[in-house]
Amino acid sequence: MKHIIGISIFLIIGFSACNKQKTIYEKTINFPNYQWNRFNIIEFSPEIKKLNKSYTFTLLLTYKESLPYETLPVNIVLTYPSGQKNIIRHVFLIKKDNAYIGNKEGNLRHIEAVIHPDKIFSEEGLYTFSAQQLTQYYDLDYIVSVGCKVSYSSKKNKS
Repeated sequence: MKHIIGISIFLIIGFSACNKQKTIYEKTINFPNYQWNRFNIIEFSPEIKKLNKSYTFTLLLTYKESLPYETLPVNIVLTYPSGQKNIIRHVFLIKKDNAYIGNKEGNLRHIEAVIHPDKIFSEEGLYTFSAQQLTQYYDLDYIVSVGCKVSYSSKKNKS
């Protein structure tokens, strides 16, 4: 009986470890005055070293619950080492049915948006992942930080 329990625990740990995505890059930029200026383009520089892997690029947003808007549009540019650019417009949903969205920590909320799921790259090197807020306001108040996380995707690639 002890042997079966030991094997069961080992299998549970083994399968849960397989589902975790290994983070290879994570950086957060904090706004000391909780303001994100429209012309302040946030840049992150993850390095891609393995072409036979797929990656997940996630944009992280932390805001104060005082943020009065329901959405936050963001322009996201992924620039390859060769200069090629992929541009995506993402809209963060801040409120739904007049209630704030995201993981709560005090009066802060954290939201993660997967921008590039299962991305496969053809070039090794340093990439630039940039984000710019696209609201009509020059200084968007109540934004605490913006971050970028790059992890290996759980998708299996054929080698």
